[in-house]
Amino acid sequence: MKGSKNPLFVVSNKGMDVEEATGLFDALVKRFGLGPWVELLNSYIETFLMMASNYGAFVALKKYIDQVVDLIEELIKKVDPFLAFQLFYRP
Repeated sequence: MKGSKNPLFVVSNKGMDVEEATGLFDALVKRFGLGPWVELLNSYIETFLMMASNYGAFVALKKYIDQVVDLIEELIKKVDPFLAFQLFYRP
């Protein structure tokens, strides 16, 4: 994120650690320590995509991913409605 006029920073460990975030989602992941969960979700999706050998399997996978994204979106709306509007704005 070099050259950004207003970079995001995440402060953790009672102010002892400061990390630069590349965006709001990255800031949330770093702030709440969700990195391992995001990696686990990514590995699940990669595994499922390798197993999706036909269109029907792909559609089932897409429905599953949409459900997970909807749950995450609902959780973020409960925690911070303004942040949810910024992250999930759908015109």
